[in-house]
Amino acid sequence: MSKTVLVVDDQIGIRLLLQEVISQEGYTVELAMNGQEALDKIKISLPDLIMLDYKLPIIDGHALVKLLVEDGVQVPIVVMSGLPDQAEEKMKQYPIVETVIGKPFQLNDIRLLLKSIIDGKNEQAN
Repeated sequence: MSKTVLVVDDQIGIRLLLQEVISQEGYTVELAMNGQEALDKIKISLPDLIMLDYKLPIIDGHALVKLLVEDGVQVPIVVMSGLPDQAEEKMKQYPIVETVIGKPFQLNDIRLLLKSIIDGKNEQAN
């Protein structure tokens, strides 16, 4: 069964780029353009990984992570930000945040992250 990655970003170009790269790696991709849409999708079906933009309309990345932690959701999250140092400072308190990556990012870095987080999670489950 294919693993699912939820990509949450308000920029359509980034959503589509990540969708292409992630699906090329063999994963199913769900898309959300803001934190509320992401929250709605997460409540319906829990993804295996969330790629989350830090700055989002309606519910921003930080608020979404806080809500997920309060609800006991245990899904690894990669936070994407144009200001990664600032985002990392706020996100380091949440254990479900695997890492913070800066925008623009390298596509190979995304591929490596996917494999290490999703495949690493699979190995831990065995």
